[in-house]
Amino acid sequence: CPSFTRLSFHSAVVGTGLNVRLMLYTRKNLTCAQTINSSAFGNLNVTKKTTFIVHGFRPTGSPPVWMDDLVKGLLSVEDMNVVVVDWNRGATTLIYTHASSKTRKVAMVLKEFIDQMLVREFS
Repeated sequence: CPSFTRLSFHSAVVGTGLNVRLMLYTRKNLTCAQTINSSAFGNLNVTKKTTFIVHGFRPTGSPPVWMDDLVKGLLSVEDMNVVVVDWNRGATTLIYTHASSKTRKVAMVLKEFIDQMLVREFS
């Protein structure tokens, strides 16, 4: 199963390049994410609600401790698509402005993905 990127404090000191991964969770794959992108949708069902979870600045490189609970909580309430946006490679740095300068690129990846979701839904 793909898991959220886990980096060391060393990565925060030296910095990291941006790498955005989209990880899909559904009731069909509640404990094992599927890596998806704008050309590979996995179990994503475009007729269901989709929730995107995007973390922020990660000064130490560790995964957000709240992520798993949020994914499970959302899927326990509703049968939907939950997409975790992992941009830890890019968000991990001691210098906040270095991480924040990469957020537009993260947004572009999401826009491309959502555009393809819409094409798929209306075709």
